[in-house]
Amino acid sequence: MSRWLSDGNSVRGVPATPRYYQAKTRLLDLVNELPDNTPFPPERELSDVFGMSRTTIRKALDELVLEGRLVRGAGRQGTAVAPRGRIHRIGLDALVQDLAAREQVVVRTIGQDVVNVESVLVRGDEPVGVRSACLRASRFPGFAERYDRTTPLRRFLSDAYEVRFGEVCPWCTTALATPRVAGLLDVRPATPLLSVAWLGHDHRGAPVERSWAVLRGDRARLTMQSPRLSAPARP
Repeated sequence: MSRWLSDGNSVRGVPATPRYYQAKTRLLDLVNELPDNTPFPPERELSDVFGMSRTTIRKALDELVLEGRLVRGAGRQGTAVAPRGRIHRIGLDALVQDLAAREQVVVRTIGQDVVNVESVLVRGDEPVGVRSACLRASRFPGFAERYDRTTPLRRFLSDAYEVRFGEVCPWCTTALATPRVAGLLDVRPATPLLSVAWLGHDHRGAPVERSWAVLRGDRARLTMQSPRLSAPARP
């Protein structure tokens, strides 16, 4: 385990790497060497080995827990290496079109003219993301009663309300899991998530849906295809 005990060196003229991040990098090397569910060394031991304060070690451990690399037990059960699950690939088009496997689809009314459709995206037997869409109730009368909660949302809007969708341009950011989302995804609150949002329009340019989806970075990878470049025209 000498590799994860080695100290990092700073370069002249380049800001030194924060101490906690140096500790995190070495701890991550150790995590990668250990089997799933292996008890992790306690803070005091890691502090002595690294020659760093327990506060620095604790900050590094906290980030690894938030990222899903380590899990903490209740009470004095300590910290252990998190089980490594399969990484699932989810296409951007499938995410927008709501073609991913779903469960726990909930329809709720927000205010007087907004209907929210929320679903948990599932791969295998575990949740990997949450998808949420907001619609104007005045444009889709009776939606809450008519929606069967099994048909993909866009397909239902096309079939039941004759909506013809136009082009969608999603944008990606990062987000921290709220307590509600954390409960749906079985992660700790404030866990970093990949967030994809888009505003859907119909073929005339009128807004139809405002949607977003968040994905667990330790269980899902978002895949995208770049447009094929055409050959330049010859003079």
